[in-house]
Amino acid sequence: MQYPSHGANYQTLYERFQIPMPEKVYDLSENVNAFGFPAAIKEKWHQLLRHIVTYPHPEAEPLRTLLAQKHHVKRENLLIGNGAAELLTFFAGRFTNQKVIIVHPTFSEYKTTLEAQKAKLVELAVETITAYQLPIEQIKKQMKDAACLYLCNPNNPTGSLIPKKTIEELLIFGKALGCEILVDEAFMDWTDETQSAIPLIERYPNLTVLRSMTKMYGIAGIRLGYFIGRKELVEELNDKLPHWHVNALAIEVGKWCLEDEAFRHESIAKHAEIKARLEHYLLEKQCIITNSATNFLCFQLKEPEKTQDFYFYCLRKGVVLRHTENFYGMDGKWLRIGIKKAEAMEKFQQIMDEWYGQ
Repeated sequence: MQYPSHGANYQTLYERFQIPMPEKVYDLSENVNAFGFPAAIKEKWHQLLRHIVTYPHPEAEPLRTLLAQKHHVKRENLLIGNGAAELLTFFAGRFTNQKVIIVHPTFSEYKTTLEAQKAKLVELAVETITAYQLPIEQIKKQMKDAACLYLCNPNNPTGSLIPKKTIEELLIFGKALGCEILVDEAFMDWTDETQSAIPLIERYPNLTVLRSMTKMYGIAGIRLGYFIGRKELVEELNDKLPHWHVNALAIEVGKWCLEDEAFRHESIAKHAEIKARLEHYLLEKQCIITNSATNFLCFQLKEPEKTQDFYFYCLRKGVVLRHTENFYGMDGKWLRIGIKKAEAMEKFQQIMDEWYGQ
């Protein structure tokens, strides 16, 4: 049975499994802001028309400068891309026939892009899903002849945070060995940012941080992400990217998002309240849950061997969860759920109540 490698695009999911799609579907498989995008995008949308007929700025200005100011880094240390996926693809292109370490469970796109470039993968795993503590000694042992270590912080799919001091310990170790570290912080803006590795950029030339704007700001269809790293790496990657690879609409929308910091704080608070209620409910159902700092979490049923049955039961009832069949170390025995508005959460709970009442 071929499961999709990502969440979202649930219509394809129903077609693949030949399940009749209910009239109303709640997609809890993707992790985009449940409350949509900042109001300014709708209010100013007509202003984008004038940008359609002109070529975008080749260096994505003024967004590049605004992001540099936001993160207190130099402009030359920042590179904007057509979504984080584009940047991951070009970053992986630097490691053909070189050893790269990834730590599972983690975002599937690392392995996909690295294998496409014929990198030599070393795949490690955390000991327990709920604790999500990196196997530091195993990582250090493998770093001795590795080109790069990929870390996801907060982790996707668990939502767990890696302490900044742990990342710095690995940076120090890797710097002496010539091993780079990529820290994917696609969901870091759902936190208070204290564990972000961005402040370490100036001290560690072997550090690159990846960020996404699509999750927090509800603009997955726009595609917008960026790297922060050493100037030489930014220049190297920029030379390989197509000209005008960030479109003019994305640049403008990104600028509007940055101007609405209140939206980010309100989104965090709203999602945290809904997530707390969901966690309480799942624990009442004797599920195991991950310690998530983001707008999603993973849970395991009391009887994990029934996970697949429950997943398809939810699908038939109109609730789409994210399977973990392609997350090494989770082996399909966990499910990821995105935090959505109250109606969607209530529907999920209704279906789970029905499931346990069979």
